[in-house]
Amino acid sequence: MVSNDTISSTSILLDCDATLHMFTSQEHFTTYTESSNRFVIVGSHNHVFVSGQGSVLFSTKLPNGQLNITLHNVLHIPHLGANLVSLGTLHHQGVSVKSFDNGLILSKDNEELFRASLTGSTRTLYHIQCTAPVTGTVYLSGGLLNMCLWH
Repeated sequence: MVSNDTISSTSILLDCDATLHMFTSQEHFTTYTESSNRFVIVGSHNHVFVSGQGSVLFSTKLPNGQLNITLHNVLHIPHLGANLVSLGTLHHQGVSVKSFDNGLILSKDNEELFRASLTGSTRTLYHIQCTAPVTGTVYLSGGLLNMCLWH
């Protein structure tokens, strides 16, 4: 379980339990279509309302600069505690995960997407720094839509 002191609504969690990418704020979307009468079931077994769906753009900090990432078919769920990126979806789209001393490297087609280091009070979160337009952080916790790599 993740403690509240390490996660905010601007955090991005790379989640192996999520079957879909989900973001909390509509301001993160570069394309957007409203939804109605659509819900998803979250880990607490609660139903949460889906307000819309679209594409989200964010930038990751890498050792040699930054990389812009666009996720497609992301659900907009305003009452979610944090933004979730589905690790299973990434895996199905050809993203690979490699372990290093204190974290993970996620890549696609031999190009690094994220470099994540263990952080948090329990040292079970993999933290990736993001830059604008999404402020906050990316974490890997405990996964189906379309992700594209674009810089």
